Formats: sequence, structure tokens, C-alpha cells
Amino acid sequence: MSGALDSAFGGILLLGFFILWWFSAIKARERARDVARRFCEQQGWQLLDQTVALHSMRPARAEDRLQWRRRYRFDFSPDGGQRRGGELVLLGNQLERITADLDDGQLIE
Repeated sequence: MSGALDSAFGGILLLGFFILWWFSAIKARERARDVARRFCEQQGWQLLDQTVALHSMRPARAEDRLQWRRRYRFDFSPDGGQRRGGELVLLGNQLERITADLDDGQLIE
């Protein structure tokens, strides 16, 4: 009987961890979308599709603890006709960098 309880407890613990990770991922994506939207507004651009896409995610050490470093990509239009690419990196919930590619190969950071 003890083995079944240990197995059930382990399953519940794993499910709880997954749920916490899922909510963290949703919160990070919302933060990335808000950062990209504000960045585009400051530049006078339009954030296309009103979304960001997770490109990569890996653990990184910051402030003496392990956090997720997430790279997101987004598309924007500087003039309403062209589609250009941008990228932002969040470490935990903090913005590390944001970049955008322009027509002439210039990179805005």
C-alpha cells in the first residue's frame, strides 16, 4: 500500500510542477508581447499579428539562482507594408535585450 501512496504522491508532485511551469511560461509570453508592443510603439512601428513566438528556452544562472532564459521572435512593419523581424530575450521576467532588423541591414538595440 505504501508503494501506491508514494507513486500517487510523486504523480501529484510532478503534476504540480508542470502546472507551475505552464503558468510561468504563459506569464513570460505575455511579458514578452507587452515589451515587443511597447518597443514597436516607441519606434512608430506596428507589431504584426500582435504576438511573439518562443524561439528557444534554456536555464541560466542569474542573481545566484537558476532562471529560464527565453528568446522570442516577433514581426513588425515600419511602414505598414514590409514585414521585418525582431527578437527579444527575457531572463526570468527581466528584459535582457531587444533587437530589430531594418531594411538597410541596420540593427536597432
